[in-house]
Amino acid sequence: MGAREILLIVVAILAVYLVFQLIRAMGVKDGEATSAAADIAPDDDAVDAPSAGTDTDAGPDTDDAVVALSAQAPADDAAESFSLALEVRQLRRDAAQLRGEIDQLRAEQLVMRQSLSEQSAQLDAARAAQRVSPMYGEALSLVRRGMSAEDIAERCGISVAEAELVKSLGQDAAASGEDTR
Repeated sequence: MGAREILLIVVAILAVYLVFQLIRAMGVKDGEATSAAADIAPDDDAVDAPSAGTDTDAGPDTDDAVVALSAQAPADDAAESFSLALEVRQLRRDAAQLRGEIDQLRAEQLVMRQSLSEQSAQLDAARAAQRVSPMYGEALSLVRRGMSAEDIAERCGISVAEAELVKSLGQDAAASGEDTR
């Protein structure tokens, strides 16, 4: 026998072993679906005890659940117990990921609420500006630019007293608009 024949025999043995393992894995997966409900009911206390805490990372609590499930199962159900423990671990990871996503969405929602509040204040200010009499609208815009009452009266054709009144009203509205932000 040469090295070539020995190598072919080893490859054939490995192929048979691989097929055997695949068939075994498929059998465990099929058996898991039918007996999962029956196995979960008696082990509820063991599964609930480690998950009662609020710790969401897959740390020591998860390993304790795996050990507890493995210790309670008989020797012939070890594969099913192990697969259930892995499923519990994966579900905990999924729950932790979902909690992180929820926290991120809550932060985005807070930013959106703040933006909405700012936009609402701006809209209210714009509506208040529209309620101003058209006769004094130009005078109010000149007040916002910082012109004096005499210049406003001269430019708009109103009395100095009216210009001072518009100026004081414009400054009060601007001050209250800044306070609400």
